[in-house]
Amino acid sequence: MPEKPEANWASYNNFRSGDLSAADGLLAPDLQMLSPQSCINECGGPDIVNIWVQLGNTGGAPLLAGAVIEVYVTKMGVESLLTSIDVPGPFAPGEFLDAIVVPVVTTDLEQIRLVAKPKESECVVDMANEIVLEPPFCSVPG
Repeated sequence: MPEKPEANWASYNNFRSGDLSAADGLLAPDLQMLSPQSCINECGGPDIVNIWVQLGNTGGAPLLAGAVIEVYVTKMGVESLLTSIDVPGPFAPGEFLDAIVVPVVTTDLEQIRLVAKPKESECVVDMANEIVLEPPFCSVPG
């Protein structure tokens, strides 16, 4: 099976069927979140950490609708959604966006969990879209 088959509408008239999607075979986007680098926010004090998150598309087709980064925190054994960050698309195949900073107050936190969710179907649904951070969230340089 060819990776990118030729458009068949000229031969089979599928234009009238209403299927206007590209004839790209099994190509699909695949959202990936790179491991964050974290450091103490000098302006916010010792209980604030800036988490740098970078999203990209390792699939063979563009991720057109973008993604959402959800930040969950666990305090006293209970996980709750702290914030949700909308990351607009499109992400071209092989493209990684600039890092996004997420400030989090770490007082009494047991865990920080970041989840990147695409706004459309992706090629591989796996744990590459989730990162869990546990204390110490940041080590003091030196």
